[in-house]
Amino acid sequence: MGFILDDRALLLISVLIGIVGFIGMIVSSASLTPPIVRVSDLDRSMMDREITVEGTVEAVHELESGILLLKINDGTGTVTAVAFKSVSEAMELSPEILGGMRIQVTGRVKEYRGALEIVVEKPAAIRLKSFGS
Repeated sequence: MGFILDDRALLLISVLIGIVGFIGMIVSSASLTPPIVRVSDLDRSMMDREITVEGTVEAVHELESGILLLKINDGTGTVTAVAFKSVSEAMELSPEILGGMRIQVTGRVKEYRGALEIVVEKPAAIRLKSFGS
């Protein structure tokens, strides 16, 4: 009294499982992509959340310790993106060329000396969009 499936039934089940899995990946990828946030909307409720900001680099400052500070203006405000030495050294983009560039930065919202900033955790999290604003 066994239950035996023929090849067509197995193929149909496999295709349906594949489609359901693919749809699940698409739906879950939307929740994995950090949202693009306007600087004016940044607040302490976002602490430790990963977000993305897009704007023009107004200033680039590289500290002796290797920490890279990018002052980013998106038209609604300004925020500092911080890339520690391990990230800044591995970046494909040279810090010298970032001034005036429009970039997209993904990182975690942190607070330093009372100001919110974005801590960049991966070199690829700083992406060039275009020149100027």
